[in-house]
Amino acid sequence: MDIKEDILNTLKAYKMFISKESEQTKEMLIIFKDLLHNQLGGNTNPTEDEIKEAIEQLKDVGKITALIPLVILPGSVIVIPLLIKLGKRYDIDILPKN
Repeated sequence: MDIKEDILNTLKAYKMFISKESEQTKEMLIIFKDLLHNQLGGNTNPTEDEIKEAIEQLKDVGKITALIPLVILPGSVIVIPLLIKLGKRYDIDILPKN
């Protein structure tokens, strides 16, 4: 396998990941909208589990926002795995949950 294929496979994986995270973020926004509607006297009432999932997704949005510039930079195929390894060394999770 050559470098070009590695890069293309990595970019395809990132694209699938971003697509999945995008869908989860849409669901998060709906839950937060329903929660706000409920707080303002509406009749929507998200469950406690839905609210916890939405908060976890909000954390993931921050992580994704920090990773996106790294993905488009040259050398991201090398830099991102190194950052993940460095993060694990210091007990910092830089990747969003799946």
